[in-house]
Amino acid sequence: MKATAIVLATIALAFMATAPDPAVAQQTKTEGTVKLTPFEARGITLSTIYTVDGKFAEKHGVDVPAAFSLAAPRREGQEIHAQAKPSGGGPIKIYFTTDDGKKSIFSSLQIITYSLKTDDPQKRLEVGDYFAIELLKKLGTNQNTRLNIRRPIKIGDLPAAEVVGNFVNKDGDQLLVRLVALAKPGTRDGIIGIAVGHPRQGRIKKVEDIFETSASLAFDTLEFK
Repeated sequence: MKATAIVLATIALAFMATAPDPAVAQQTKTEGTVKLTPFEARGITLSTIYTVDGKFAEKHGVDVPAAFSLAAPRREGQEIHAQAKPSGGGPIKIYFTTDDGKKSIFSSLQIITYSLKTDDPQKRLEVGDYFAIELLKKLGTNQNTRLNIRRPIKIGDLPAAEVVGNFVNKDGDQLLVRLVALAKPGTRDGIIGIAVGHPRQGRIKKVEDIFETSASLAFDTLEFK
């Protein structure tokens, strides 16, 4: 998987450079549909639905090998900004920012794609786990990057590989990251969701708080089309 690791390094470096930049979020826009939310238990009444499929691919000039949709929670005090074909690869990146002029980032979710060479369900999970770990290794610098959680989970009814860690970005911020690899049934295509939480916004105090970020909650609603 040497060639794959090189590709992942390129993705991670580009991702690391762009994720903390509020100016990017302020300038980007990808259309979504506002609907009732799957987050009622958290007091969130609305969400924005993003569908990334053939129409999205044609409109934005990006590859979408595995079409999907997800719901982005619309929280009080937050704005949602989505960018098609973001730096670092993949079809879409979604930023959850403050609703003031600074547009400081609470969390962000980038979706990247990968291809598999096996149809075996267990092997698919192992490959996804490998990709997630390799991406984590490339975030920040090795001495500052930590692995906190590594486990198999489910997104809906589909098996997935989850990795949670933390790293220091180029600005010296300590960030939390949740990477989830998911393979589309009946294909050799998969996606990795990269949810990053920014503790300086005050909503992340411990590792487990990454799961309550808007970016992480959004990925948990993902469904293949």
